[in-house]
Amino acid sequence: MHASAKSHSQILAQLTPSPKSSHTINSQPLNIAILQDHLRNGGTEQQTLAIARGLANAGHHVHLVVFRRGGSLDPQANQSSPFTLHYLNQGLLKTDWFAPGLKKLLARLAPDVVLPMGRMANCHAGLLAHDKRRPYKLLATFRTGRAVPYLYRHALKHADHLVANSQEALRRLASEYRIHRPDTSSVIYNGCIRDFETQIPNVESGLAPRSPNQVPPPLHLVSVSMFRPQKQQIRLVRICSQLPDTLDWKLTLAGDGPTRDACQAEAQKLRIADRIHFPGLLKDPRSLYFDADIAVHTSDQESLPNFLVEAQMSGLPVIAYDVNGVSETFVDNESGYLIPHRDETAFLEALQKLAHDPALRLQFGDAARLHARKNFSLKSQTTAYIRLLNSLTAS
Repeated sequence: MHASAKSHSQILAQLTPSPKSSHTINSQPLNIAILQDHLRNGGTEQQTLAIARGLANAGHHVHLVVFRRGGSLDPQANQSSPFTLHYLNQGLLKTDWFAPGLKKLLARLAPDVVLPMGRMANCHAGLLAHDKRRPYKLLATFRTGRAVPYLYRHALKHADHLVANSQEALRRLASEYRIHRPDTSSVIYNGCIRDFETQIPNVESGLAPRSPNQVPPPLHLVSVSMFRPQKQQIRLVRICSQLPDTLDWKLTLAGDGPTRDACQAEAQKLRIADRIHFPGLLKDPRSLYFDADIAVHTSDQESLPNFLVEAQMSGLPVIAYDVNGVSETFVDNESGYLIPHRDETAFLEALQKLAHDPALRLQFGDAARLHARKNFSLKSQTTAYIRLLNSLTAS
């Protein structure tokens, strides 16, 4: 385990934040409405809650408008939240695209800014963009590697401002959809939603000293993501099946979704089921990160994966395919290896190189932690949004 290579005091020293001067942004409180179709346990939805909390804790009046109830993150949104939560009344029809009474609710809330999150919310922003007399500033957000429907594209073209979560996302909008707004677009990176600085969950077991005769644990590979076709965990299973018999390894694939059964069946077929663990959805994966050695990711489509940010926050080196915004999450050859998309041979070579070099894993892990904390903190994300919203409402 990567944590066991250092003393408890060394780990604590690295994870304790240094004192920083307080920084506030002087502005009048804004009235902000954030739109989200459904609070499923996905990266966008987690970012929605993090942004809502950050803006509310900064003194702004935040209304989170959710199209339908029943999401796995509903309890988290309802629990002591600093923002006001509103559910639209879908009646017996439960679907992500239906937003009954949205315009009436916005008229009653009278927001200064409307911020849609996710595909369906941005499609409704496309409808709102038709109203040139709207009294609020309308944003559009782009944080997906999937195809963009017409109404979503309309929002991206005609909202007052466009926010993407990577530079690559803006380049993709320009090249694939001819949406190029250099003066009215911004990149705001995802903030890490978990605390890796002041807590070390379950770290004691990883730091327990081993006796000289104790067999070292297997190399622990980890991937945390929803099981969807574009995430391609099954490809990762196949790559790991090619690791040499002399290497003792295990792989944890955390998450749930429609392709999980196929991955489990593939592991059985390849006779490596005893090496692969499927724990399902984890409410808090930090203990898993601190027990692991390498973060691995073989997705076909991404925006800016939260998993890679969180893994680096905990000090894990990364091996990932170069798709969409993945390259902006870490530094190639410094905190991990960026592999050409679908080049399984190169992925396997990089995996074996890190597997057989513990010192390199520690070096990359230290660089990963520093890079993630510098670029992907919740504080920096909240600050960027506040500055943007202040500039929009002042104009």
